[in-house]
Amino acid sequence: LHRYFDFYLRGQDNGWEKDTPKVRWSALQFGNREAIDNIELEDYPVPGTEYRELFLHDGTLNTEPAKESSMVTYDSTKREDVADFTYTFKDKTRLIGLPKAVLYISCEERDDLIIFVTLRKRDAKGNLLMHLNFPFKAMPYDTIEEIPEKERAILNLHKGSMGILRASHRAYDPERSLHPQFPFHPHDKEEKIPPGTIVKLEIGIWSIGYDFDAGESISVQIGGQLPAFTEYDAFSKPRPEHEKNKGTHKIHIGPEHPSSIILPFIPQ
Repeated sequence: LHRYFDFYLRGQDNGWEKDTPKVRWSALQFGNREAIDNIELEDYPVPGTEYRELFLHDGTLNTEPAKESSMVTYDSTKREDVADFTYTFKDKTRLIGLPKAVLYISCEERDDLIIFVTLRKRDAKGNLLMHLNFPFKAMPYDTIEEIPEKERAILNLHKGSMGILRASHRAYDPERSLHPQFPFHPHDKEEKIPPGTIVKLEIGIWSIGYDFDAGESISVQIGGQLPAFTEYDAFSKPRPEHEKNKGTHKIHIGPEHPSSIILPFIPQ
């Protein structure tokens, strides 16, 4: 940072622009492993990124849509109740870039929905992992598992990248979108949904940098509450009742409603 400030604040010709990579990224390994930092990239999004669409099945993600129609449900009022879809990597894999969820969802009890999509990592045994947001040497514990529940918060632990969308604000502007994978929602109109009507939602998800070893997995978790820790007991509290989720959300799956997640696989 000294060279950066010397160049931009002091006007020193120290070669900062010539020998500094255009993009430097970090890939999270999750669990009790440090992030892999200072990955030099030619540009962002990474040239040659392969955006693979994985379709939601009953608890899994597959390269082809389900052949038969079905539904997966969750209670939109309970934080711990989520729909979970998992894909296991056969080879070492790195994901860097912009994921996007494409979901077909309905709700009988309300004319609007708030959807939270989180990308979680699982180890080879299927255990959900978190990432420590600072070096392990800077905390008084040796592992994440040793951190008491009362000390766990979004400031020190990261569950995974997330996308949030209120269905009545699903309209997006392709021309103003940063990338096809990250829709721009102008929020200039409200389109309520007749209860029970299936609606298509395109949900941009925060940029990711995840590393996976063979046998590790990614889980797409979809729910109706902010997947935070105990320091938040509700999302956007207090809010009027008509703005909150209510009842069961139904995720529709199959040839007519090919709900999916699109992930950025980079060349290695």
